[in-house]
Amino acid sequence: MDQAFRFLVMAGVTYMVFLCVIRIAIGSQYKSKSFLINIIGMISVYGSFIISRYNGVLKLPDILNYIIVMLLTIFLPPLALKMKSDQTLKYLAIGIVAIPLLHLLFSLLLGWGEYLPFIRIPSLWDLL
Repeated sequence: MDQAFRFLVMAGVTYMVFLCVIRIAIGSQYKSKSFLINIIGMISVYGSFIISRYNGVLKLPDILNYIIVMLLTIFLPPLALKMKSDQTLKYLAIGIVAIPLLHLLFSLLLGWGEYLPFIRIPSLWDLL
């Protein structure tokens, strides 16, 4: 399958999950901050995917690559959206569960293990 298609599907699904996580974390404030949430989501999700995808071109050390991605996904949304401490804790807790769950689903159902390449999960199609 085309790598660009995989990239777009994984980025799109991750963006939708990001919006769900933010919705759960900030509750009733979601509607009033929806434009800012979309901008922050695009920067953090798509920015992380672009940095990870083009790391070979950027020639960043692996540790710096992971630090930039972590800063975009963990620190940018709570700081930019001015989340309260309980909202930030919800965001972090749900995000910590959501990322490996997305990797598990992509790996098991589609055989796409690039989401978290350091965690190897075989595809269901390979197991059957």
